[in-house]
Amino acid sequence: MKRASLITLVVLAIVSVLELSAVAADNTVLEHLTKPLLLPLLIIFVLVEVGWNADPSIKFLIIGQFFSFLGDVALMFDGDLWFALGIGMFLITHIFYLIGFFKIGAREGLRERRWVLVAYPLFWLAANAALWSGLGPLRIPIIVYSAFLVAMAMCSMSLGTLFGIGGALFMVSDLLIGETVAYGAFPGSGVVIMLTYIVGQAIIAYCWTRRVEQTAAVDVVVVAA
Repeated sequence: MKRASLITLVVLAIVSVLELSAVAADNTVLEHLTKPLLLPLLIIFVLVEVGWNADPSIKFLIIGQFFSFLGDVALMFDGDLWFALGIGMFLITHIFYLIGFFKIGAREGLRERRWVLVAYPLFWLAANAALWSGLGPLRIPIIVYSAFLVAMAMCSMSLGTLFGIGGALFMVSDLLIGETVAYGAFPGSGVVIMLTYIVGQAIIAYCWTRRVEQTAAVDVVVVAA
C-alpha cells in the first residue's frame, strides 16, 4: 500500500471516530461536519492507491462511492423526501457496485461459491418478512431496494471472504436503517448503523483496489514472460 493511501486511511479512521462519537453523543453539528467527509476520503484513497484508469471497474467503484456520499448527505436531513432521495442514491451505488463486481470476476466467483445463490436470497426473504408489518407504504420500495442491496452483498462474497464481509456489513447497516424505520430506533442503533457502514465501505474499497493491483501484477508477469 502506498504511503499516501495509508495516510488517507488514518485520516478516515480519525474522522470515523469523530463521526461515531457525534452520533453517540447526539451532537448534530459535529455529525454534519464529519459524515460528508467519509466517502470523499475513500474516493481519495482509491484514486491515490490505483488511479481512475487502473482498471475499467474502478470507475464503477468511484461513481458508486460518489452516490453513497450523496446518500449520506441526504439522510442527514429529516423528512420523507430526503429519505427517498437518500435511498435512491444508495440504490444507484449498489447498481454501480454490482456492475463493477462483474467486471472483476463475480460471474466466475458465483460459479465457485454456489451457496451464496441460496443463502442470500433466503436472507432477503427472511429480512423482508421480519420488516413487513412495520413498513406500511414503504413495503414495495424497500423490497426493491433490498433486492439490489442483497445482490450487492451476494456478489461481493463471490469475490472472496473479506470482500464479502465488507458487502455484508454494508448490507447489515442498510437493513438496520429499515428496522429503525419499521419499528423505531434501539439503544445504540445510530452507532451500529454507522460503524457497520463505514467498515463495510472501507473493506470494499480496500479489497477492490487490492484485486485490481493483483490483476495488474499478473498481467505484467504474463507480458514479461
